[in-house]
Amino acid sequence: DYASSCSLNKRIAQFLTYFRIVLPDLYFEDEEVDMNEWVSSWLQYLLARELPLQCTLRLWDVYFSQPDFMDFHPFVCLALLSHLRETLEDLEQSEIRTMLLRLPDVDIPQIINQAFNFRIVINASYK
Repeated sequence: DYASSCSLNKRIAQFLTYFRIVLPDLYFEDEEVDMNEWVSSWLQYLLARELPLQCTLRLWDVYFSQPDFMDFHPFVCLALLSHLRETLEDLEQSEIRTMLLRLPDVDIPQIINQAFNFRIVINASYK
């Protein structure tokens, strides 16, 4: 419906702003990867489609212990991109898209720690 699509569009715009602040030199445009193709899924489905089940369960355990997990989720997405950055930079367009839509096993506690750090950095830059 219209309200949820506006909300998703707002969340995508906010995420892309954060992305440019935290990972300004990670370019997908060079490989012509449409960020909307994967960002909307990451934000809308909380990585349930992309992460292996065990990673999703660990991540969601953390989310359900947070009062503001929807506000925290974009920072988790940034932490994932940061974690996978070197691998992504070595791939070509179709490989990047495949990896972003089927993420490998990742160290969720490490991702969560990085997400908290990104949230601190971004919140500090908006003050």
